[in-house]
Amino acid sequence: LICVVVSFAAFAGCARSGPELASVTGRVTLDGQPIPGARLMFQPEATGSPSYGATDKNGSYELGYKRGVNGAMIGWHIVSIQLDSPVSGSKSLPPRYNTQSTLRREVVSGENNKFDFDLKSEAK
Repeated sequence: LICVVVSFAAFAGCARSGPELASVTGRVTLDGQPIPGARLMFQPEATGSPSYGATDKNGSYELGYKRGVNGAMIGWHIVSIQLDSPVSGSKSLPPRYNTQSTLRREVVSGENNKFDFDLKSEAK
């Protein structure tokens, strides 16, 4: 009986490893138009590993924490968004969205983390 209890306790401890995560989805637009192929990174302001996502043809994204695990760590994040190629005549996104990001979002426990980003080009 003792072996069974010890085995169960060890199994229960291994069942939940790693930080608490929550689902994060949303949509990215530039001057009101969807941005396909944008890359997002949610970097925890405290310690922890970032989560990444990429937008589809409609500008929608879902974050992944690591291969096969979706979501982002609970807490405040600095968000950076980058483009691989020009969109809507824009050469790149302003630094306030990536290298000097002013974007912050709080991921909370649960499934209600929907963050849309309506970005503005330099000219706007």
